[in-house]
Amino acid sequence: MNLRRLLALALLVAAPVSQRSEAQCLTPDNLDLGFPCGGAQTNVPQHAFGQQALGICWQNCGLVAQSNYIAKWGAALPSTTGTPPGTASCGWYEAQLRIFSTSGQLMWGGTMHMTYSRTWVEGSTAGAASQVWRYLVNGDLRPAAPTALPCTLPSCAVPNGNRVRFTGYVDYAFDCGTNITEHAWMITHACDAIDHAPGFPRAGVYHPGRNYTFVGPALGFVPGFSSGNEAGVGAVEAMRHWDAPVLPARCGSEEPLLTGTITAGAATCLCGTGPTNWFQGQVTLAGSFGSVLMPFPGSDPFRSFPIGQWTNPAVFPGVEEVRWNCNEGQWVRCTGAGRQEYYYGVTTIGGFPAFSFNASSPSAPLPLTFVDQSNSALLPANAATRNRPYKSDHVYYLNL
Repeated sequence: MNLRRLLALALLVAAPVSQRSEAQCLTPDNLDLGFPCGGAQTNVPQHAFGQQALGICWQNCGLVAQSNYIAKWGAALPSTTGTPPGTASCGWYEAQLRIFSTSGQLMWGGTMHMTYSRTWVEGSTAGAASQVWRYLVNGDLRPAAPTALPCTLPSCAVPNGNRVRFTGYVDYAFDCGTNITEHAWMITHACDAIDHAPGFPRAGVYHPGRNYTFVGPALGFVPGFSSGNEAGVGAVEAMRHWDAPVLPARCGSEEPLLTGTITAGAATCLCGTGPTNWFQGQVTLAGSFGSVLMPFPGSDPFRSFPIGQWTNPAVFPGVEEVRWNCNEGQWVRCTGAGRQEYYYGVTTIGGFPAFSFNASSPSAPLPLTFVDQSNSALLPANAATRNRPYKSDHVYYLNL
């Protein structure tokens, strides 16, 4: 993007909210309008979409098979678990996901829970502005055919009720020039060390050396590509909680980060014996209202695995690497309440020039390493969980 287009995009992002509303583009989520440790409200559902996708099998930390699929995501509709029945929880959504073979045979289906993470603005190589919304997703998919993946069906499926829990993310990007929404997403079921960890339901020895991934769009995607990691120090973006002692859950306002650090550790092959392409590190976050996220004695480190890279500079998400990630840490809220828990999410590196987008503060350029994670919890009981579908009441988003 040349300097003139970059300046034009910055001016558009900095325009008053009233101008954005008239143009029906660039709408803030308003989660920055609350008060410290207080509540906020947002409503950001998304339309259904279909897309060509890749199914990828990994073994011993390397690519062993891939095949083409067609993924159909249903509309992301507000989650209505609440009292009275049918009351929506703030920032929680659900969508049906069906994955078909290229000949039209149903391969997988299930409901994905979607935790809203954040929004920002990007500029494409053509100079148009797009608003991006990111959701962290998880849920059980059920295989509908014995050849549901390009390799063997995960051996954990049948012993666990024909269910396989996937985690990942979906980005929706609305182009203000064309009024077209584009999409990028990834979901992964990781090896036993993570997704069948002992001490939780679905624990066991099923596929210690295998991971399973679906990713879209398929066009221009190179599986396994890796050029970066998450090591670094930043103070960009925020952490946030939900009030969910009873449902429906209520959004907390964004807590700007004072600092966010991911300190690199030793790389490893977590799933078998092979390339040491799993990044490991330690996450420490401090928010401006007093919240923190930090390791605790014996906790698993931050880990990420390179899924691959999109390579088309003219189509969303641009030239961008995607990594599946997880972490274990202790979150202490600004209220002083704390919990030790597991986190799942995504890292994207690269893509189009990006800018922060808030209702209460000027836009600013964002570093292009985006790290997003949310906790795995059984709510409203506030119990940490692993290996099965979950809802989240803690989320952080960090740029490095």
